[in-house]
Amino acid sequence: MIQVFNQIRRVWSDDGRGDKDFSDQETRLQEVQQKLVEATDLLRQASETLTGLIKTKGLH
Repeated sequence: MIQVFNQIRRVWSDDGRGDKDFSDQETRLQEVQQKLVEATDLLRQASETLTGLIKTKGLH
């Protein structure tokens, strides 16, 4: 019970001192996520092209 009270007290009195700034990491993450979306789209397009080629050649 004392641990719960101490945790609540710690959260209540937290004023943000010593907090880390993750802005740079967030920016890099968003850039990588956009590149992943682009790569996924290119892969989807290549897959559709390959499927079309297979169907036209009658190799299915």
